[in-house]
Amino acid sequence: MGDKIFLIHGFNKEASDMYPLERCLSQMGYDCITLSFQLRYHPFDGAAEVLSKLLKDKVMSGEKVYLIGHSTGGIVIRKVLSDLQCAEKVARAVLIATPNQGSGLAGTAHIIRPFTSIYKTLLSITPTFIKQYSFVTSNVEIGAIAGDHAGLLLGKMLRQRNDGRVETSSAWMPGLKDFIILPYHHKRIHHQPETARLIHRFLQTGSFNQHI
Repeated sequence: MGDKIFLIHGFNKEASDMYPLERCLSQMGYDCITLSFQLRYHPFDGAAEVLSKLLKDKVMSGEKVYLIGHSTGGIVIRKVLSDLQCAEKVARAVLIATPNQGSGLAGTAHIIRPFTSIYKTLLSITPTFIKQYSFVTSNVEIGAIAGDHAGLLLGKMLRQRNDGRVETSSAWMPGLKDFIILPYHHKRIHHQPETARLIHRFLQTGSFNQHI
């Protein structure tokens, strides 16, 4: 059995959205654990509490796991790593197309009430909320992958370079071990074999660019 990876999906998705990435990583020898979280009608904190409990209850003392999150799933991971008891069980983490500085589209949706009063996960990832949120810094090495294919419709609503949902610049944050931009749309970036290969490289070396 290979190293354990927990795969965390994004807003308005379920575990099945991570299956393409799971298949690629499983072929590379990883033991993937893909779960469904309440990331539609509830703030991301609830999902973080579930994952935190899972790490504390199911990961043995001295055992190390990896965390991979797409979009809002990456924010869930950041919240979990704020718990140092959880962080000590995590070797490395990768955030894919995660709005680390908040989502501009979520901020726009917040203006169109009662949209975010129903979809409360969106409210919790608005730029205003994220800026006010306190994420405790851990020693876990984190890599971030951003998208750069805006597509149509929603991507055109964003003035900055984006992946169709999240501004490319928002995927970056201080303290990252490595950061890379790929030419894929938000809804497809985590389904690409190239993304899986880069994740594998980072998990093993702490860099997206170092050949292994």
